[in-house]
Amino acid sequence: MSISSTSATTVRRASPLAIPLLGFLAAIQGSAPNIAATALVGASRGLDMVGGSQALAASVQTLAIAASVITTGLLADRVGRRRMLVVALFVGMAGQLVVALAPGAAVYIAGQAMTGIGLGAVYAAAFAYIQVLAAPGKLPAAVASFAAVSGASSVVITFSGGMLAGIDWRLAFVLIPVLSAFAIIAVITLLPVVAAHITERRDVWGQVLLVVGMVAFLLGVSQLASSLTNPVTWATMAIGAVLLVCFVWSQTRVKNPFFPVTMFRRPLFLAALCAGFVFNFAVAAAFLQLTNLWQYVLGLTPSIAALWQLPITLTSIVGAIFLGRLMTRGMRDDTSLLLGGILSALGFVAAALARESLTPLAFVPAGILIALGVTAAALPYGTLVLGEAPKEYYGPVTSSRTTFGQLFYSLGTALSTVAITQLTIGGITSRLNAEGLSAADVTSALGAVGAFAKDGTKPDAQIYQAAVAAYQESFGMLMVGIAVISLAVSIVGSRLIVRSRR
Repeated sequence: MSISSTSATTVRRASPLAIPLLGFLAAIQGSAPNIAATALVGASRGLDMVGGSQALAASVQTLAIAASVITTGLLADRVGRRRMLVVALFVGMAGQLVVALAPGAAVYIAGQAMTGIGLGAVYAAAFAYIQVLAAPGKLPAAVASFAAVSGASSVVITFSGGMLAGIDWRLAFVLIPVLSAFAIIAVITLLPVVAAHITERRDVWGQVLLVVGMVAFLLGVSQLASSLTNPVTWATMAIGAVLLVCFVWSQTRVKNPFFPVTMFRRPLFLAALCAGFVFNFAVAAAFLQLTNLWQYVLGLTPSIAALWQLPITLTSIVGAIFLGRLMTRGMRDDTSLLLGGILSALGFVAAALARESLTPLAFVPAGILIALGVTAAALPYGTLVLGEAPKEYYGPVTSSRTTFGQLFYSLGTALSTVAITQLTIGGITSRLNAEGLSAADVTSALGAVGAFAKDGTKPDAQIYQAAVAAYQESFGMLMVGIAVISLAVSIVGSRLIVRSRR
């Protein structure tokens, strides 16, 4: 049983600004990690963060989101969604102010963790509100408006945070609290009250297993790119995976489970996960690898690379509105997901074909195709999760969208980095061996290429040319591989939807 029946009684009392407000709330959460990444260099220097502390500072916010968001979704069912939004915004504000005033690395990391918990709950509660506010039969359009406003607002907030970080890294972390203060007023003014509907006690140990398991697994995944052969990385991932399996098993054995694991036997929910994989995995891989290619090979600065991402971002915003209208007018979820896989695959193939271009303009058509593709996949990802969420588990199920999103995004970042790194190393080695270099010279050359990646110190022409050729070839292979994966997963998801409706 879903809660879609409540929307008809609530939408007449909701402001027309309510859905855009939800998108803005989502943008606050989405922008916070981006601002933190932009300010990380200044914060690391100011707080003397190195090595492990710097890596944890970079990832702790997203780890906290993934680990806590299902629990905060349950809490929203228990205390009411509007109240949860207000409390979560206050927690996020407090976390960012702790970061801004941090005297050392430990306090900075604690503040980022607090931010993740608070703003993760903000995003999940905002997303869950869409079902309540959408007019009957207009859920796809509401999800599209949510995505469009979120995307546009994220660009503005992230850019503003970056500008503040250029003045002082601490100043960058004041922006989110200021926006959150205005958002609290808007939430109280514009959003209708949704009564709490969960009173019974839910399994606590299952929540502990989920939190610890997710944190351990994602920590291991985040280290894959830098320590592929490190046994600690694989042990951490294995421990996380075992704990997550124990979580699933425990939920089948308790009277009041925390999360209905029977959802994993429902074709439409599995189709939603396929759509989420296409969206998050492709976005992570495309954004990171295109930006890296532009900086390593074309020599673009980070700010110029960000400007070249704008056409792609704008395409996703416009595409969300257009595709949302198509879905409202009758385009089915399976069609949208399959279209997303096809367009994404075409975009990745186009990026592979453009790999040797000397201008970022050649990659823009590929980026636009990928943006349209992932947007087409994102819409059924949202509508299917909202439609499948049972009333008694509405908060945890709708919040799981964020957890799975973080998981797929982390996999996209880590696995694409591992693949292109290993392929590039192999390509450089084979090229230099063919040119007659000794094993010792090849090892030295690989070290020089690694130094170039870290600090921009350019190796000699022979090594540099071999590295660029190997990197471009590896980039092309990676893009084709992701195209195949995206298309295959979208086909599986589309077939699951069709089978369910038969």
